[in-house]
Amino acid sequence: KSAEVVTVAPLTLRFEHPNGSALRSDAKTPDGGPGGSDPAYIKSDFLDPNGVEIGVLNCLQPGAMAAALAGPEESAVLCSAFNDFFLDNWKLTGNGPLRLAISVPVQNPEAGAAEIRRLASNPAVAAVSLPMLNIRMGNRHYDPIYAEAHRHGLPIMNHLTGADSVYYGAPHTAVGWPESYIERYVSLSQIGEASLTSLVFNGTFEKFPGLKFLYVEYGFNWLLPLLWRMDRTWRSLRHETPWVKKSPIDYIHDNVRLSTQPLDEPQRTEDLHTLVKLLGYDLLMFSSDYPHWDNDMPAQSLAFLPEEARRMIFRENALKVMRL
Repeated sequence: KSAEVVTVAPLTLRFEHPNGSALRSDAKTPDGGPGGSDPAYIKSDFLDPNGVEIGVLNCLQPGAMAAALAGPEESAVLCSAFNDFFLDNWKLTGNGPLRLAISVPVQNPEAGAAEIRRLASNPAVAAVSLPMLNIRMGNRHYDPIYAEAHRHGLPIMNHLTGADSVYYGAPHTAVGWPESYIERYVSLSQIGEASLTSLVFNGTFEKFPGLKFLYVEYGFNWLLPLLWRMDRTWRSLRHETPWVKKSPIDYIHDNVRLSTQPLDEPQRTEDLHTLVKLLGYDLLMFSSDYPHWDNDMPAQSLAFLPEEARRMIFRENALKVMRL
């Protein structure tokens, strides 16, 4: 007798990194695990050699699940499981070198608020990691999460999840889908621009005046022209949004911080220095993106800045907005 044999080709990941993985191969743990999977090795491989006192963990897998890969109920369970894994298995106490940005489900914002209530008193929790849906961040959909974070003095951290412009339900870039890894990577800052504009003009900063928003790994070179455009347009059309009480530039300086990574460096260093000065040293916080392929090292990043500016970007700004 003959039997039919069915072969199944392995699934390919859309927008897989051209080198096969976005993780640095030299950041693998001593037992061969992927970079970033062993707290002791994170400390010995990156934190200690670079003089980093505190690192904030931001896990992308629960964010991708919450944004697009899982349903409302499943994603709530997965976010809680990931949070508990890091807090319990990695023994995060609030006294060591690592803190956690807890992941919250966003398809059901009431469940997201409940997760904040459950963990907000844990001293190892530094921020709330909010994985964005294809709903802009100023939409009232997120208000229960914002209200709970505001109540507990925790900032909202928005980080790309890897589902962006890949899966329906996750945020996507403008004018259709990208066709390659490099096209998608370059275009992702559009999501940051759109969501930041939404926060300003939907009055989120008026509803939650003390709440801080951290944009992580969108870069920052795009921010200055966006500020100019928001300010000019608001002055001309502010009667349409009377709940926006002050200049968008003021809201951004009061309520928003951006990470330095990815640091897009022009050929002339002085051009980048001019941009950073125009933005203001108060808006930026260093982020490494360890252990990804494009991660930045503290000693080399923005090394041309005066010592006072580096102290703000590498230390003081984070201490002011995160619970460290």
